[in-house]
Amino acid sequence: MLYYEKDGVEDLVTFTAAKKLNALIKHIRKEHSHAKKGQHVYFRFKDNDGCIELKFDTPQKKDITGWTIDPHVEPCRLYRCDVNNFGSKDYPLPPSCLISVYGSPDAVPTLHYSIPLEGVADPVTLFIRRSLQGNPPPPPSTVHESTSVSSTGGASPSATVDVNKVKKVINGVLVSHYDGLTSLPMEAVPDLANKLFTLRLVNNAVRGNPSIEKFIDEFKAGLSFKRKLPKVEEHCQKFLSSFIAVSGSFANAAEALGEDWIEAIKNELGFDFNIDIDA
Repeated sequence: MLYYEKDGVEDLVTFTAAKKLNALIKHIRKEHSHAKKGQHVYFRFKDNDGCIELKFDTPQKKDITGWTIDPHVEPCRLYRCDVNNFGSKDYPLPPSCLISVYGSPDAVPTLHYSIPLEGVADPVTLFIRRSLQGNPPPPPSTVHESTSVSSTGGASPSATVDVNKVKKVINGVLVSHYDGLTSLPMEAVPDLANKLFTLRLVNNAVRGNPSIEKFIDEFKAGLSFKRKLPKVEEHCQKFLSSFIAVSGSFANAAEALGEDWIEAIKNELGFDFNIDIDA
């Protein structure tokens, strides 16, 4: 997980991970109440006694002129024992790496900085997204989830959003993609079923007799119970991330679906939907 805080003229980005996700979220809310959560990803360690590491020497596809990305420690590693043990008596703090991000006045307006994560079973890349015209820090009374940073750099006032309207738009877009999704190669459907099951998006019965149609039905059923915008975003992100993890045409389908969700919610409801189609 990445989360962002202001530190004078810089942004302070924290990279952290924990096996006990609820304990990590509780810690962030308590100790970093004004932080804004970025993208989170689920992963498995490649080695039993290994670590995960952010690689900052990767060539960038997008222009980063004028931006400085400065990790506070090198190498930027989190070890499996620390990730697994956070939340126990002897591990009160989650493992983390701090990264300072600064944009000069003449920098390109937006930063989209890719950082591959090594040491994981399935390849994944995290992205630091910043803008020169950043949002002002929230007032002390603001609840942590009341504002979230979107994949397009805008702000989503989730406390004032009609979630039922959001879900209606999501389902409408999903219907328009139904034929494309259900025509995806059947050979990869069992793999997708396992990934969806791991993220608790489908039950064991569906995993045992999988189909794209059942996955969509389970997604829509789960969506109907989401009451807050961050939960809706998380639900959609898990769905997309599962398809992306299968790769190939499944990843392409997820990218198209995610783009249409973002565009439809922006056009119809006027705010940015916080999902990452590069996850």
